[in-house]
Amino acid sequence: MVYEDLDILLDMLSHCERVAYAHQPFYNYYKHAGSTTLDYTNPRLFDIMTAYQDAIDHAAVKYQDAVTYCVAKRILINLATPGFADYRAEFIELIRQLRSAFEASPSIMNDPDIEKICDYASQLTLPRRFICEREDWVQPWYQYSRDFKTIIPVVKTRPAGLVQRTNRFKLDYWLLQALFERGGLLILGAVKLYRPFGRLRAGGDVLAFKGEHCLLVGAQPRSPLISELRQRLIVGSESLAELLTMVRAQPEQWSSGTNKVRLVNIKDWLQ
Repeated sequence: MVYEDLDILLDMLSHCERVAYAHQPFYNYYKHAGSTTLDYTNPRLFDIMTAYQDAIDHAAVKYQDAVTYCVAKRILINLATPGFADYRAEFIELIRQLRSAFEASPSIMNDPDIEKICDYASQLTLPRRFICEREDWVQPWYQYSRDFKTIIPVVKTRPAGLVQRTNRFKLDYWLLQALFERGGLLILGAVKLYRPFGRLRAGGDVLAFKGEHCLLVGAQPRSPLISELRQRLIVGSESLAELLTMVRAQPEQWSSGTNKVRLVNIKDWLQ
C-alpha cells in the first residue's frame, strides 16, 4: 500500500517504551514524476483511508487519545488540500465511521479547531452504488472506487403506462426505479475517467453533462427529482435524455427538491 508509514508509525510509537534520536541522516527522499504526493489522480491514494483507520484501531490504549487526535488533525489538513477534493465523499464517510472515536477523545473535544471534524459526519454522500444498462459502461468507474456495487435492472412491463411504450422507455423507467429505491450513480454512457469522483458523490442529487448529453445522474434514495422524472416518463412523450436536458434548462419548474440539484460539467473528470 501507499501511506504505509502513516499506517504503522503511530501504531509503533504508541507501543514504544523508549524512543531514541540519532542526529544523523539515514533516509533520502526523492520526489519522482509518479509520486503520490504529486499526482492526486492516482487511485492508490485511497490507501490513506485504510491507514487512518488502522492507526486508530491498533494504537495502544495509553496513547489512544493522542493517536486519534493526530488522525483528526491530519484529515482536516487533507480536506483543506485542493488535490484531495476528488476524495471528499470518501473522507466524509471515513469521518462518519470514526466519529465515535473522535467524540471519545478529550484532546479533540477540547480543541475547537479540531472538534469541528465531527460536523462533516452529517454531510450527505451518495450511496456507493452504480446503476447502468451495460456492464462495460461502469468499468472505467471501478478503478476510482472501492466497495461499490452494480445494479443492472431487468426490463418489466409494469406500470400500465409503459405497456405500449418502446423498450427504450421501459429500460429508462427501470433504471430510474432502481435509482429511486436504492440511490447511487446512474451511468448513462461510456466515458474514460482519469481521476476519482468523490466530489460528485459529496452532496445531494447531481446531474453531470458533457455538452448537451447527461452522462451521470446521482441521487439519494427516495429523491423527489427521480420520482418526478419517473412519473413524467410514464405520462409524457419525452425520453429520459430529453427530460434531463429540461431539468438543466429550467430546474425551477420541477419538484421542490430539484432546486438543490447540482449541475456539473463532467469534462473535468474525462480523458
